[in-house]
Amino acid sequence: MPQKDDPGDSIISETGNWNVAADFSKEKIMIPLINCDIYEDLASFGYETILEQIVNYNSIPQNNIKIIGLDRLIAELIRICKNSKFAMKKQGTKVKIEKYEKQLKKIRELIPSLYKFRTSQVKRTKEMILDTAKFNQTLEIVSQIKSDINEPLNQNHLIFTDRDEFDPAAFKEKIKNRMKNKG
Repeated sequence: MPQKDDPGDSIISETGNWNVAADFSKEKIMIPLINCDIYEDLASFGYETILEQIVNYNSIPQNNIKIIGLDRLIAELIRICKNSKFAMKKQGTKVKIEKYEKQLKKIRELIPSLYKFRTSQVKRTKEMILDTAKFNQTLEIVSQIKSDINEPLNQNHLIFTDRDEFDPAAFKEKIKNRMKNKG
């Protein structure tokens, strides 16, 4: 493992966290954030892409897909909160993440109030009817939380880091100099 110049810090890597931090952040933070965009599109439009919407137009009830998209969006945001809570080291960021998680759980409980079913005994059909105003308002709140979650994640370096990139050539040169000068 690379060592720092100070002998007391000999067990600390100059490259930062050399364990699984990058993999964890990619798998547990970034992929769910990307999925949130997909689910937000599903909740907004009923389809992930416009091509999918054109191909499947009227084959799957759009309201059903919107509710599923909203539910998945909320579930994914809750997952992000749970996966990142332990890494909230900056003051106040853990409280923010916990607040978002609590809000999302309350919103998830309200999802059934965003729609009702209309059944026809004659046609033997069951149709989901969205309360569009309530649904859009709820989606707007969840979308804002999705945006706000990025702030504490970034403050704790789970999205971007403010450290300089590791330069292997400079590190190699530093080792050579240390070997020459210190033996």
